Formats: sequence, C-alpha cells, structure tokens
Amino acid sequence: MKKILFLSFVLAFMFCSKDENEAVTGDVKPVVVEETNDDPLNTYSSFEVTLPENLRALTSSANATFAVWPSIFFSANDDNTIDVYWEGSNTALDGHRHFTKISLLSKQIVAENPLPAALNLGNTRFLGYDKISGGRYIMGTSDVNSDNTLRKNPKLYCFDSNGTVKYTIDLWKDCDPANIATGQAGQAIMTYNKAGDTFGVYMGHRASGHQAGWLGFYKAETGERTFLRDWYISHNFDQRLLPLPDGRYVALAHGDALPKRSLFVEGWDVNKGRLGFLNYFDIPGKSGENVTKSSTGEVINLPNGNLAIVYATQRDHSTDKIVRDVRVAIVSGIGTSSQKVIKENWLTNYASTAIDETAGWGMQIGRYSEDKLFLAWNVFKTQESTKIQKTTFALLDNEGNLLKTKDTIVNTSKKEGIKMIQPAQTMRRTTDGKYLVFLSEGSDPNKLRINMMQVKK
Repeated sequence: MKKILFLSFVLAFMFCSKDENEAVTGDVKPVVVEETNDDPLNTYSSFEVTLPENLRALTSSANATFAVWPSIFFSANDDNTIDVYWEGSNTALDGHRHFTKISLLSKQIVAENPLPAALNLGNTRFLGYDKISGGRYIMGTSDVNSDNTLRKNPKLYCFDSNGTVKYTIDLWKDCDPANIATGQAGQAIMTYNKAGDTFGVYMGHRASGHQAGWLGFYKAETGERTFLRDWYISHNFDQRLLPLPDGRYVALAHGDALPKRSLFVEGWDVNKGRLGFLNYFDIPGKSGENVTKSSTGEVINLPNGNLAIVYATQRDHSTDKIVRDVRVAIVSGIGTSSQKVIKENWLTNYASTAIDETAGWGMQIGRYSEDKLFLAWNVFKTQESTKIQKTTFALLDNEGNLLKTKDTIVNTSKKEGIKMIQPAQTMRRTTDGKYLVFLSEGSDPNKLRINMMQVKK
C-alpha cells in the first residue's frame, strides 16, 4: 500500500566521488528517513543549500511534446564535493549561469567555479555539460540572439577548474551556419564515456523551419571529431545519450515524421556511426503533426547487456483527454541485427481512474541492485498540467516487472509544487554501490535539493 512521506527541508548525507561518470560514497553514512518496516523505498534522504539567486523553474506542461530543458546538471569530485551547473531565473542576463562547488561534508556551497566568459552570456542557448578526463569539463552554448528559434553557431568549450579554455569546437563546422540553428524542440546532451575517452554531443538541428537530429563524437583529449551525423530523423525531439561499458553509445529520441513516427533507440559506434534503428514505441496518429502525446523518458544498461527504457505515453491516442501513463520496455541486442523489444509493461494506470493525475516529462532510472531497478517520476495534475501532485518512487526487476511503489511529497510554498525529477539529468549510482543520487529544485525558489536513495550492492 502506498504511503505519503512528508520530508523536512534539511536531511544530511556524506559521500565522496571518484570518476567522471559516477559519484563515490565515503565511509560516513547519510541520515536517512526510516520507518519501522523493511520497505527499501523508505531510505530516501536529502538536504538543501541556498543559492545566490532563484533557480530557473521548469514550468512546462506535463503534456509537452518538445524537450523540457533541465536547469541542473552535476558531476562529482574526489574531495567530497560536487560541481553543479545551474541556471538563474533571468536567462536574458549575462552571468545567469552558475558552476557551484558544494561540499557534501559541510552540506554548503564552498566556491563558485569560474566559467569562460563566452559560456555565460544572456540570450544564448545552453548546449549541454559533462566532466571529462583530466579534471576538465565540456560545455556548449550558441550565439547571442533574443529570438529563441534562431540560436545559431553552437560551440563547445573544454575548460579546466580555473575556467581556462583548453580547446573550442565549432559544432557547425562543415555546415551552413546561416541556415542552421540549434533546434528549440530538442535537448542538448553532452555525455562522456570513460571507455575510449570520448564524448558525444546530441541535439536538435533546425533549418528552414524544420528540425532533425545532430549527433557527433569526439576524442576527449584533443576535441578531434571521429564521426558526425548532422541531419537525420525528421522532427527529432527530446534527445538522450547513454555511454556503454564497451565504448559505444545508446541514443534515444522522439521522432514525429521520417522514417517513422515513434520513440526510438539506436546503438552508435564513435568511428562507424549508427549500428541500427529500433522503434521501442510506435506513436499512433498522423506523421509530422507535432502532437505525439508521449515523452522520451530515460534508459539504463542492465547487467546482462539489455536496456531498460522508461517513458510516458497515452494508452488511448484517439481521445482528446490528455492522460499519460508510465511504461517500461526491455530491449535486447542493441546495435546488432537481432535487436528487439523483448518485454513491455505498463507501470501506472492514471487513464482508468477518476484521480486528477498524469505522468509527463521528468523520470529517472538507476540500478538499485544487480536484479532490481529504482525508478522515479513526476506526477502532475491533469487539469493543472504544470502543477506537481507528487513524486513516485518504484522498484522494478530487470525484466520490467513492477515490485513496489511509494509516493513522496515535499513541503513547499511553491504553488506548482516541486519538480523533483529533472529530464535528461543522470541518476548516478555511487561506486561503492550504496546510493543513487539526483539533484532537483528545492522547497523555495532559491533552494537546491540533493536527493539520495540508499540501494544495495
């Protein structure tokens, strides 16, 4: 039976970090909220820090077809700190981007990391972030332009902890920059893969009012490009990019036109390119109409090499009533001729109840144990689709079967509630195997929340 867990604002945890893809916990355990039973979902904990200005709020409707841009990314260091990229509320101003170092021991902000000046101009589009080898960072931005549909000339900057630029990549190199912009309907994802020391950049690519996908791979040491696919999958929305342990990548997106209207997944080789195309959900309706009633979701690699993909869509696409449910797909053989969906399972049934609830954007997935997955998603009000009703935590097995759920509500003065789950932000499992960590907006507009779920090795 579901329970509602009311959380206080300040709950502490301590852990340290090790590498670019995952955080690492130390020996000091966090203070966790526990009940008298053995429910594994009771071990959620969090703490908040106060920011120097209000965090950019995610106010998009649960029904959004196009990408919802996260306002927070983070990476971890080996000195018990995390580096957090976050955006202030007034994105038209220079200096609205912040790169803040937070101590997980003292649970407070300890420094404002310097950003290269070109990365912190107003009226520019943020184009992704990750930490790469050598203690360096990659981050992208477009030219200054107040028209949100014409953010052109995207560039990637590799820089160190002092804000010193090591190299710059003109992402539109070999393209016609006068006619191409970074598509407003897409995410902008930068993902580092320690295996092979490479990174990928995946974004929307807009030209003459039409949007497709743009995906490039690069050597992290020098920024040399190894492969580029600069125009593919018409109406390519809401991208994701997952590094695999063998050096390959998995890409997800939301296609509305060609070659087929679908949510799709692909394996990619950094030198050879795409290894295959698979629809994990065929979207009913007319191609190219930009109404899909679906959200891309997130993907994780399973111990047996399969993928688990969670997403939100309508059970009935013929109705005008917008109520999305959460679904999981298990995919085997990604990047091979035998790739296929081997299991699908609905995890919610909001559509068949009278309760004013719907899924939408904002879900994350992480490994709870070798045989279980932890999943969290935002639950919106159906009638007030920008308002959060609650956040649901769940446990699944590796076959996608739902084992347990628990609803969570955070006390807040915000009339729209707290969007605890940001889209396209990685839920990281600590390398000692004890915790999953994710960041979100806090209980007040100028608060940042660090969330943690205790898991099993």
